[in-house]
Amino acid sequence: MISDEDVRRLFQNGRAILAKHSDPNTPLPTQFHRGVGLHVWENQHPGGCERHMSVFNKFNIIPRYCFNCYKVVFEPRTVVELLKLMVVFEKLKLPKDNTRKCIVETREQVSGAYKGFIYCRGIEEGEEILKIVKKVLSEEISKIIPVTLKRGCSEYPLVYPEYAQIGHPMTAMEYKEEWQEYEDLFDRDLLVNTRLTASDTHNRPGYTLQDAQIMLAWLKYAATIGDISYLKISGLVLQPFSNIKRPSPFCPVEDE
Repeated sequence: MISDEDVRRLFQNGRAILAKHSDPNTPLPTQFHRGVGLHVWENQHPGGCERHMSVFNKFNIIPRYCFNCYKVVFEPRTVVELLKLMVVFEKLKLPKDNTRKCIVETREQVSGAYKGFIYCRGIEEGEEILKIVKKVLSEEISKIIPVTLKRGCSEYPLVYPEYAQIGHPMTAMEYKEEWQEYEDLFDRDLLVNTRLTASDTHNRPGYTLQDAQIMLAWLKYAATIGDISYLKISGLVLQPFSNIKRPSPFCPVEDE
């Protein structure tokens, strides 16, 4: 079981790195990644997920590739649990080393505060990984952190609610073939036509300066939304972000 002290010590070690190498004027990153890079997944477009979201934003259609994209979604209840999930993702062993990330939710139209994702190709793989991680989560953090399987990106169901409906007895929404001409048009215009320069893997030999910056950003986010559990980790009051708005207020949870 990962303790509060484990993640407190991890952050305090990171603070020493930040003091030496971090520029206080540089925006803090907020997304922690591990596993293979999304852009090297089978049949992925050279422009990766950035290309798919650009197609959606331009034409209001869901790209073909995204119809077989599933995510195991974690919703930590506090920033302390998010930090513990980061530790789980760091050491988690999966057959395909699936892409996984932890974030704080900054999209104004998307509810929730803390999220974790494991990316899967197909609903069968998603269901298999869901079983694996539920067991790991109950052993390492808590049995009551919500973990679910969802399809694709959260922006898509805001326009096409049926896209989010998966599993029996619902019939999953299928790709509309007439959308292909919009995808072809987008690619012909060369709006996104080169492979991303990201590494094929997000794995690192331990935690980095960027990871320390991410942990600091998460704690500042917690201070912004009123999650005072961050004080267990930081040991001092942090300055909130001034430009983050959430669609629903943070609800404190009782210690187990």
